[in-house]
Amino acid sequence: MKCVALIGILLLVVFCLSPLYAADRAYAAERIIVSVIYSSDSEPYQQAWEGFKSFLTAKKVALWISKYILKEQSPEKILGQVNAEKPDFILALGTKATKLAQANFKAIPIVFVLVLEPEMIEASNVSGVLMDIPAKLKLEYLKKIYGTSKKLGVIYSDKSLAELAELQQACKELDWPLVSKKIASEKQFPDALRNIRPQIECFIMLPDTTIYFSQSVRYLLQESIKEKFPVVGLSRFYSKDGAVISFDCDYLELGRQAGEIAIKIIDGAKPSDMPPVMPRQIKVSLNLAVAEKIALEIPTAIKREAAYIYGEANR
Repeated sequence: MKCVALIGILLLVVFCLSPLYAADRAYAAERIIVSVIYSSDSEPYQQAWEGFKSFLTAKKVALWISKYILKEQSPEKILGQVNAEKPDFILALGTKATKLAQANFKAIPIVFVLVLEPEMIEASNVSGVLMDIPAKLKLEYLKKIYGTSKKLGVIYSDKSLAELAELQQACKELDWPLVSKKIASEKQFPDALRNIRPQIECFIMLPDTTIYFSQSVRYLLQESIKEKFPVVGLSRFYSKDGAVISFDCDYLELGRQAGEIAIKIIDGAKPSDMPPVMPRQIKVSLNLAVAEKIALEIPTAIKREAAYIYGEANR
């Protein structure tokens, strides 16, 4: 009798615990077909893919993967091959890949990552992870450097109105004076900067392909040293070129976040029920040589937090 009771208890335990492992067994039982479209094969895209793949692998999802890179194949060829594959979902890495997938696949779920413009996401079968680092977070980091708020300058165009509105709201909440100037093209940038320069103590760049090209960026960074005001760049590459501080997404983590969305889709959720999410983690980059040239002291705590430091050997 004791033996029978013991067996009964063991069976009950197995029955109660089995739901904890059912999902993993279900994932492994059938391959999930994924068509991966890259805008580019550069390092951030590769890191995001590795984060995505490692997350799903840890969840024991068996993937059948095909990869396409827009720089290497024509959109027409990619579309034809994806149509033939009939994937369970599409992973779109970058804005160009997301636009292509969104315009041509209305019934297949699309998970995007490495996209800056939330306004371009229009279809109900699309969800993913944005690259937009909140303006409030950037201002909080600047306040750690300065110890107080400063007069902030920004130049924008019609293409960056949403980013400007977010920055204005953050400045209002954190009591940062903001001086802004609207332009229509890169050619107007030097005059606009000269116009606001006497009124500002720091300049923050907005993601805007109407404004920022090699010439306007070079002019901005040269003037920042000449006039001794720091520039907040868009990524570590801007810090490398002369922005005092920049903020990057953690691309591996972006991929893992996209993997979380993919798991929900595999489990039956609809992309329309999952609004795009913001980055969970960021990386800070500093240019200490430029900070020294403009007489800006970077606190030790900020240096310790930085993922990338440039110009340190010059100190």
